[in-house]
Amino acid sequence: MTNVAFWNTLDADEREIMRKGGREPQRPYRPGDQILRQGDDRPDRAALIITGRCRVLWDSGHGHTTYLATRGDGDLIGEMAVLDGGSRNGTVRALTETYVRWYAREAFEEMLTQHPGIMRKLLTSVSGRLKESDQQQIALASASPDIRIARLLLRLADAEGVPHDGGVQITGVTRQDLGNWTGMGRDAATRCVVRLQKLSLLGTISSRGRVLILDREGLRRHATRPSDG
Repeated sequence: MTNVAFWNTLDADEREIMRKGGREPQRPYRPGDQILRQGDDRPDRAALIITGRCRVLWDSGHGHTTYLATRGDGDLIGEMAVLDGGSRNGTVRALTETYVRWYAREAFEEMLTQHPGIMRKLLTSVSGRLKESDQQQIALASASPDIRIARLLLRLADAEGVPHDGGVQITGVTRQDLGNWTGMGRDAATRCVVRLQKLSLLGTISSRGRVLILDREGLRRHATRPSDG
């Protein structure tokens, strides 16, 4: 399930309202820069990604993180905490050079109040994300280790992958990350990776966190087969 970016659901008038209601910093965020911080209990702004790509991670507080999502052009980030007044439930870091348009809480709330069409589309976007997140968590929890790794890699490839040497490359993902994000630990994740490599579905995972998927469709077939555990 792939959700349409929030910006792409707006009509021309709504886009102009969104442009006028925000503020654009002159400089982009660089890869690795933190844009929003998990646990911020006074979230005072949301952002629209103009161009770029960001990864959303949840920190358990015990040295482990969980992958939540990747956001790109036209997506909102930080809006849920602004809407419900709660603390931020994830950290957002730039994966690529990323430009955003910031909306202060008061201006954001006023814009939504005055323009119910934008509010409806925002709520539809948030609902779609929550459904997608639930489905992803169920898909991982109900699968055997190899299939969990395959499904996670496909999700990353669909959101972040770039063509490379006849395959698809994902960057910034280590064996430790795969272990954390699937809840199985590094050693178990490594064993799964080795099995997928023996099937010629994956290439070598470099020390810099570069993952090469050799056979994307083969990996997809592997990920959608009945789980054996």
